[in-house]
Amino acid sequence: MKKNVLALSIAAMIGGLGFAGAASAQVVSPLTVNESGTGHMLLVPYYTAQNGNMSVFHVVNTDTANGKALKVRFRGASNSDDVLDFQVFMSPGDVWTAAVTQGSDGVANLVTADGTCTLPAIAKGVAVPFVQDRLPSAMTAADKANNTREGYVEIFNMADITSAKDPLFGGVGNLVPVNAPLYTAIKHVNGVAPCTDSVLQSTLTTEAATAGLVAPTDGLTGSWYIINVPQTTTFAGAANAIVATGTTNNVFSAQSTGTAGLFTADPLFKSGVLTAQKYDVPDLSTPYVGAASQAAADTQASQLTAALAHAQVINQYANDASITAKTDWVFSMPTRRYSIAANYKAPIGAGVLATSAYAAASATEKAAAYRLINDGVTGSYFVTASNTTVNSIGQICASSIGATFYDREETSKTSGAVFSPGTVSQTPLCGEVSVLSFADAGASVLGASVARSNVTGAYTNGWGRISFSAGVPVLGASFIKLTNPAASAGVSGNYGITWPHAYK
Repeated sequence: MKKNVLALSIAAMIGGLGFAGAASAQVVSPLTVNESGTGHMLLVPYYTAQNGNMSVFHVVNTDTANGKALKVRFRGASNSDDVLDFQVFMSPGDVWTAAVTQGSDGVANLVTADGTCTLPAIAKGVAVPFVQDRLPSAMTAADKANNTREGYVEIFNMADITSAKDPLFGGVGNLVPVNAPLYTAIKHVNGVAPCTDSVLQSTLTTEAATAGLVAPTDGLTGSWYIINVPQTTTFAGAANAIVATGTTNNVFSAQSTGTAGLFTADPLFKSGVLTAQKYDVPDLSTPYVGAASQAAADTQASQLTAALAHAQVINQYANDASITAKTDWVFSMPTRRYSIAANYKAPIGAGVLATSAYAAASATEKAAAYRLINDGVTGSYFVTASNTTVNSIGQICASSIGATFYDREETSKTSGAVFSPGTVSQTPLCGEVSVLSFADAGASVLGASVARSNVTGAYTNGWGRISFSAGVPVLGASFIKLTNPAASAGVSGNYGITWPHAYK
């Protein structure tokens, strides 16, 4: 009987509520969230390099005619700070893979064994350390390193790389048209991409006008998994795809410094607290369809936030001691940055200032404004200052209107079960990627430490929901780890389950 403990426990878990996953995507023109399909942009809601975990990403170009010029950006879990970004040039039908691990100095590293072209060039097997320049200068070295090890990932198709031949690049007299140099530089030949350095470097000068770059199309899909080899545990899921409807814009921007030529709704850039560099764009607000302007960037941020907004987040948890079960819920808010951002030039505190008032504000008001709100983003939960607070380490917190937990026999409670610190009536989700741990001892399945709260007083097994006064843009999942106490020597006894959130 003992050997069947795990099988019976898993059967009980699956036989419970059995949420099928996220609700069907809401359509907000011109951007649609395609939960696990193809799109123009991809969002990976969580990465971690904590506690021996390695996060691995696969991006597939399903377009077999055109290449894709991608921007890949890693943002930290605390306040969406850019901790690494670069460009990937995928050839038609290509797959790009990479992993994030913890380096010997504690800083997250990106490592790849892939031959797809990148700018800057990333050599196979050579770790690229994450960048800490945008993290608060007052942070200790250890805290900065920790803040690189958790976050989320944005991936944009900035432009297609067309395979159409152009007589401009032909031979004598241009009688034999050939492909533009960029397409030739990134197109695999006998399984190897040339990655001609001079051609890729030339995009720093010619940018969106580079021959061969045209308006982006659909076709990106992706997946991720978090693996812990010593603990033999894996979690996995699909990247959330965003589809643009209408005539798209070529939003290629050079991977370099210099004033950005594209628009963004980021409050720090919009207010002038930070000067956007060319590598800072495109982001999720950069106008992808239609005429480009600051107002259009604010509108796109509003539309995408609405597409991701949910009034309730629902999922299951398990803390069954017989199988050493423990659970983390991940709440990733990738569009929050465009409504509200932390201003590290101000001291941590309650100060708030809207971007529309920033220019006319006094020096004293600006110096005290830790929260910058982009009031040009309409309908967002975060543009109401009373909906957010700031914790002691400078993370912006979204306050829910309550959490209810159920066991598997219909019993519920809204008292006694709290996320600490906090109260039953107002559950704070602090940070851009908040992790809620249900383990009795406060341990995290994912080893999360950047923006984590612990659940106390919930049932052993069951489900729960967190409610908000208005729609909050949330992606994420429940991560459940199990251990089979009867596993024999040489047989792995650890298992991971990933259940996407359900929403209302």
